[in-house]
Amino acid sequence: MDKKYAIYAILFAVLFSHAQEVALPTDLRQHNLTEFNASLFNPVFSLDRNNPESIAWWSRYQWQTIDGDPTSIFLNYSRKINTQSSIGVGFVQNNTGVFLNTGGVLNYAYAFDFGSNMQLSVGLNVFGYNSEIADDRYNPNPEILLPQLELSKNAFIMQFAPGVRFSVDGFSVGFTAENLFDYNFSTNKSASASDEKIYMGMIDYRLPLTLLSGADNAYLLPMLYVKSVPYGDTQVGLNALLSSNKFWLQGGYNSFYGISGGLGGRFFKHLSLGALIEYGLDAEIKDQDPSFEIIAAYTLSSPDARKKVVGFEEDEVPVELEKTEDVIPLEDGDRIAEEEKMQKELSKAEALAQKNALKKEKKQKRVRGRKKKALAEELRVAQELAEAKRLKEEQEAAALAKAIQMKEQKRLDSIKAIELALAKKIQDDLDMIAARKKAGKAVTQGHYEEVEKLQGQKAGFYLIGNVYGTSRYRDIFVESLKKKGIDAKYFYLEKTKWDYVYLERFDTLSEAEAARDNKFNGKYAEKTWIFRIIGD
Repeated sequence: MDKKYAIYAILFAVLFSHAQEVALPTDLRQHNLTEFNASLFNPVFSLDRNNPESIAWWSRYQWQTIDGDPTSIFLNYSRKINTQSSIGVGFVQNNTGVFLNTGGVLNYAYAFDFGSNMQLSVGLNVFGYNSEIADDRYNPNPEILLPQLELSKNAFIMQFAPGVRFSVDGFSVGFTAENLFDYNFSTNKSASASDEKIYMGMIDYRLPLTLLSGADNAYLLPMLYVKSVPYGDTQVGLNALLSSNKFWLQGGYNSFYGISGGLGGRFFKHLSLGALIEYGLDAEIKDQDPSFEIIAAYTLSSPDARKKVVGFEEDEVPVELEKTEDVIPLEDGDRIAEEEKMQKELSKAEALAQKNALKKEKKQKRVRGRKKKALAEELRVAQELAEAKRLKEEQEAAALAKAIQMKEQKRLDSIKAIELALAKKIQDDLDMIAARKKAGKAVTQGHYEEVEKLQGQKAGFYLIGNVYGTSRYRDIFVESLKKKGIDAKYFYLEKTKWDYVYLERFDTLSEAEAARDNKFNGKYAEKTWIFRIIGD
């Protein structure tokens, strides 16, 4: 570890002495590989991201013009061994900004099917590369020996990057480690420490789509990933791929590298060409040149070139009639024998043709039977799904109706409880008034009036602010109360010929007395008194 830190310290000092540049993370910067060469992102992606057999080229130009040397290169051959496994071999070169790593990579992936569209996939990338110092601007004094630097100039490193993915229908969760195990053959030690490991977790969902006519096998594949990088902030990214047999579009965001967008087309059913551009958003890198990526791929195929002969199976050879090179006059007996021989040959050919026709008819019957059985099974499944959907909708509707009923009943019970509590409170208040009257006491302190009924007014206790014989002064008083935030009202009493301006109506005498004694919650400091309307 001391040697490694010394190397980084020396090289960073050299770089910063020439220019103030942003330090690149030491990863492969493969976060935009969504289709071709995606096995560099996660080794299990060779099972379904690459075509069944293809040769693909990927190059990345980090923060530079496209006419410069690429900072990352990956040339890869990948193919499916069968429906459950795949292999790949490739050439890889990556400039980390400190070291230039050049070598090869082997890939293998295998999928375990558990049924019900569940699958567990495991994969492994094995890297073997030569690592040398990427920047040649540092020329050390030959009299000063730096064994750490000399040791790092030409080191061969083996690196193992395992990956795993669990899929259910179109949803997948994956994990990979770029350098879980590595070994430096020059130092006979591990090439990275435990805190220099690069881990990445990802989730994605494949959604089949129907696009324009001619664009078949289309799907949308969004993916979210989180990546830990040594000596740097954890990267969080999101990318999305829209792919079809004619073209693909992709876009993405990485918390360090910024936003990206790319497109590509497929030509002559085999050739695929695409490009991507990426812009930095962070304050540290937004002034850098944009990054570019180029993708080129050729899909290999091995069609069955055998031609079938109508009326014959592939493993059978049709009977050829021999040609007579010389025509020799025959006697009648010989002529008859020759005709019989020819008739036998024709009968054999007819019998063979009839046999093949019967076999073909039986095969067609079996195919029709299988189709009929499959159609019946599809119909049965569709009916079961429809019945299940109907039952589910009925259950949901019943549950919703029950929930609404329970909610309404709860509301009614709450209202009833409030009404009962209010009725009890009013009755207790009336009992108190009756007891005071029976004992010959005043109903309440201060001025108090009551009437049996008053048209248009509800029974209760009214806190009176003042009474008026004319509407002019009454309205002036009401307006002054509104300015104090009091919504005062009034009623007319025929018996006295006065308008009674009240601050508020209360259901009980206790509430009215409390409002009178606390000066209407401090809003009205003048004298008030209580007026009661006994019945509605």
